[in-house]
Amino acid sequence: MLTYSPNPDNTAPAPSERPWLLLLLTFVWLWPGIIGHDPWRPDEPWVTAAVQEMLARGQWLVPTIAGEPLLRDAPLYYWIAAAFARLFSPWLLPLHDAARLATPFCMALGLTLAGGAGRELVGRRHGRSVVLVLVGCFGLIVTGHEMNPAVAVFAGLCGAFYGFALALRAPALGGAVLGAASVWLLLSGSLFEVFLVWLIALMLLAFSAWRTRRHLITLAMALLVAVPLGAIWPVEFMQAEPAAFARWWSEFALGPFNGFHRVAFFHEAGYYPKTVLWYAFPAWPLAVWSLWRSRTRLELPRFQLPALAFAVMLVVLTLSDRQSTESAMPLLLPLALLAAIELDSLRRGAAAFLNWFGVMTFGFFGLLVWAGWLAMNYGWPERLAGRARYFSPYYTPEVSWWAALFALLATLGWVWAVTRRHLRGRQAVTNWAAGITLFWWLGMTLWLPWLDAAKSYRPVVERMAAALPAGHGCVAVAEQAWSARLAWPYFGAPALTPYAEGQAVPCELELVVRHRDEGVAEPGWQVLWSGSRPRDKDENYALLERLP
Repeated sequence: MLTYSPNPDNTAPAPSERPWLLLLLTFVWLWPGIIGHDPWRPDEPWVTAAVQEMLARGQWLVPTIAGEPLLRDAPLYYWIAAAFARLFSPWLLPLHDAARLATPFCMALGLTLAGGAGRELVGRRHGRSVVLVLVGCFGLIVTGHEMNPAVAVFAGLCGAFYGFALALRAPALGGAVLGAASVWLLLSGSLFEVFLVWLIALMLLAFSAWRTRRHLITLAMALLVAVPLGAIWPVEFMQAEPAAFARWWSEFALGPFNGFHRVAFFHEAGYYPKTVLWYAFPAWPLAVWSLWRSRTRLELPRFQLPALAFAVMLVVLTLSDRQSTESAMPLLLPLALLAAIELDSLRRGAAAFLNWFGVMTFGFFGLLVWAGWLAMNYGWPERLAGRARYFSPYYTPEVSWWAALFALLATLGWVWAVTRRHLRGRQAVTNWAAGITLFWWLGMTLWLPWLDAAKSYRPVVERMAAALPAGHGCVAVAEQAWSARLAWPYFGAPALTPYAEGQAVPCELELVVRHRDEGVAEPGWQVLWSGSRPRDKDENYALLERLP
């Protein structure tokens, strides 16, 4: 009675995919855009500054910027990024590239745990299906390759699901994994993610398959691991920085619900259901297929866990005060688990359509990337070259033949993958994942210098520094102008002197940050220079000098 068989009635033909091909595809997917570019908005300048300060001050308990605690994120991702920065910077990589290695580390860990959850919950060979579906989702392609603490939260959620799945076979081990994942979530996100996981754990008791002694053992073991280990950081934080801890508790401890003293609810109606339609494609159509085909067997644990988790996550996120695509990352895992259940039974027509749509979509965009690379570097096609100059005017032609060679090899590999015969559901999803990997690989090799010139603050900082008068004194900046306070020192500009709102400007020079429609001229000051990143309407910079 206590024996659990993950998928005894799976009569689909045995997959012919080789595991090493999945490992290679996943490895290739992890790396594009990780090294070779400056910190990009919105999160990377903040993470870079916090890591730099963590290494300089040796203050590891809480990330800080300009001496002020950065309370919106827990410190785990910053610890990992700082560890990589200490190991590889400056002798091998710039600090920002070394710190960004934390992202593939967390994503590799998360995908491994997600695969383990699929194998335990659905059955042998289905772990790789879960990974393939996740790699193919549009939602992971940007967030999964940038310096963002959300990837550490994703890894923690994958660990929690692996613990749930293990509980059906080895409750003590599953509980230990669930407890460790709870601690990871507290250190990488907030109490919100921990509450979310434990809400799912308790609601599973509503199903007879989970209302067992095994599940209770799992929960007890998880508490034994999570409570003492999870208390270490908050207690240390409260004792070392009581004022900062009080602010974190009141404003940030509940993540998208803010904090215990400022709980906020609701945002734009329907944001997350609408976001899932593109963010979780192709996971959600495959999940719907699994539920439909197995509609008479929905009482099995392999359906109950992901279906309940997705419903709970969607409802809770909808009730929250925050709307962002990175907050939707938790929704991907339960959909991928559902999608993997009946992936091998996907009808040939549906598999052919998914493959055809992927070939057309990624083939077109792949050709567009190659054409754009020719235009931005060689001026042909002429009209496309004009658009490239418009969107990235600071770019100067830069051809890396190594990047072009890798891009060509990736293109040939994709062509080989999509021309295989005997297509089934798993091969169609593999081809889709290969297509999205190709698109990102081409963009982050051929277009990377062009993108960096458009998204980096470096060209703006260099032009402002060149406009400084000889023998100048200090340069003032408003205290709330964090973009300038973070970027200017990092790219070698003179240190800025912040001043609070309402105070007199303490320097003869001032760097102001305005919306493009506001204008930068001020009475008693002359404009020495103004500029912005290309097409950025939110941040227009100007260097002002006080008139005598």
